[in-house]
Amino acid sequence: MKKPAPLITILAALAIIGFVLFFLYRGRLSEEKSALQQQLEALEVEQQRLSEEEARLREEKERSDQLTEEAREARLMAEAQAEEETKERERIVAELNERLAEEARERRLAEETMRELEQRIEALNEAQKEAEEALASLAEARQEALAEEEEESPEEAEASEEEAVALRETIEQQRSELVQLKQENLSLQQRQETLEERQIRTEEAILSAGGQITIPFPEIRSPNVRRRQAILFKQRLGDPDLSDEGNDD
Repeated sequence: MKKPAPLITILAALAIIGFVLFFLYRGRLSEEKSALQQQLEALEVEQQRLSEEEARLREEKERSDQLTEEAREARLMAEAQAEEETKERERIVAELNERLAEEARERRLAEETMRELEQRIEALNEAQKEAEEALASLAEARQEALAEEEEESPEEAEASEEEAVALRETIEQQRSELVQLKQENLSLQQRQETLEERQIRTEEAILSAGGQITIPFPEIRSPNVRRRQAILFKQRLGDPDLSDEGNDD
């Protein structure tokens, strides 16, 4: 009957050991659970940080893509605008060259008319001089006849007087025509100067627009210094197109 005592003791010891181990493992489990919870919380924080970083990078990429697209659109717009401005400049330069050619034609016509008018004035001056000399010779002949007491016949006197009257009328008509021609010449000079100034302004407008003057070189009237330097440079190179340069400027 005494044999069960050691068994009970062993069982009691095992029970005590079991309780001790239970509390020990329970403490370790609690520590491990706490550590695991901390790791989970740290992982959640890291995941949150990674999510926020990913969102920031995605936002930056979207902003970068948007800026790239805006830059591309701005470049395309700038290229289109530059092309449009180039076309507009070329159109303006072409119109200016057309206007310049017309102004040069009008100026040349005025200058040719002035030369013709000057020739007419010169011829009329010469004719008036000859008429005045003829009238003076006629008066001198009559004076000499009177001095020598030579009596003219009525027919000779009448013919001489008619000739003198005709000469005086001719001289008066020539004087009147000369006044008119000189007025016309003055008007033509003023018109030629106006046309030349207008042509110079048109040439300068073409150069300011970055264009080239297309009319023949002798017709150019621009006093632009850079153009003169370019002209002299071409002359030094022996450009045959510039060999007939005039001194009209």
